[in-house]
Amino acid sequence: MTAEASSSASWALWDGQETVEQYARRVNLPATKTLDLGGGVTLDLVLIPAGKFVMGTPEPVPVDEAAFQKRILTGQIVFGIGAGILLLLISGMIVRAIWQRRRPQYSLAAFLVMIIFAGVVLLGGMHWWHSAQVLARAQAEYKAALGRFQNSYETEKPAHDVTLTKPFYMGKFGVTQTQYQQVMGINPSQFKGANRPVETVSWKNAAEFCKKVSEKTSLIVRLPTDAEREFACRAGTSTRYYTGDSEADLDKAAWYRANSKNTTHPVGQKLPNAWGAYDMHGNVLEWCQDWFEDYKPGAAVDPQGPSAPQGLSECQARVLRGGSWSNVARLCRAANRNWSAPDYRVDVSGFRVVVGISYQ
Repeated sequence: MTAEASSSASWALWDGQETVEQYARRVNLPATKTLDLGGGVTLDLVLIPAGKFVMGTPEPVPVDEAAFQKRILTGQIVFGIGAGILLLLISGMIVRAIWQRRRPQYSLAAFLVMIIFAGVVLLGGMHWWHSAQVLARAQAEYKAALGRFQNSYETEKPAHDVTLTKPFYMGKFGVTQTQYQQVMGINPSQFKGANRPVETVSWKNAAEFCKKVSEKTSLIVRLPTDAEREFACRAGTSTRYYTGDSEADLDKAAWYRANSKNTTHPVGQKLPNAWGAYDMHGNVLEWCQDWFEDYKPGAAVDPQGPSAPQGLSECQARVLRGGSWSNVARLCRAANRNWSAPDYRVDVSGFRVVVGISYQ
């Protein structure tokens, strides 16, 4: 059965914890794949699991402090009432002992009553303390979320649940100049280097490359969808970058404006993500299959984007993902989306390929 052809077959979803190698064994697939482009040139791919994720940038949910304060007040009231009654019981016993000029004594019933109210004091105190701790954590998480999702764009919203029902193979690196030259016979890149990513290629150029490799390998080779690209970039993370939230974390994963020295760099020099893909946040932007459109609310399954081009500032645009050597950090986030006309060529744009899975 050909790749991605059957809707009746189903694949296990990534469980959110296992490594890609463990997932590959579970679904009986190799964790990597290599395409022979001829002339001794190959293209390496890594397995991307089927799975679920939150696509886009969510709106941080403010903390309902009034509700927490009610819980804290409830604990304080219970603590106060219990402590007051317990104090009255103990004080009454002491006063009676002084009045009767004897050592304090109490009955079993009085002892049990004091134990009960001691428990009330403990219960109220724990409720008070726990509610205050939960409020503090919620406030800290909200503050962190504000920092994480600041400088996001409306094109990343609304965040929505996406399920990708089929695993697929994605290029370990962006297509290099050597690979592009082997298949297309030319190298349009401005920053020459055999192992640098090809750039100054349009969406149409990238699609033609995929077509030629499909014919050469008898596989369905294509560009990733918008959803596949973000899912593969995140590799199970929900942070700005697959290495974390800070710009220092981005520096570990990508070539971007602050560290690129205004040029591309050979692929694979920065840290890969958990699924073995490199340069997902920088070096060059990467074309996706989809026509650009704003997200629709609600969960989606294997979204493909619109079937016809949508108007955007009078421009029919295809999606670009990742970041480039010239982008600032905020434009390199996993959720960030770019777009451009499909025949537009510029030295920040390249691509990587996807190969579908045949059902076994």
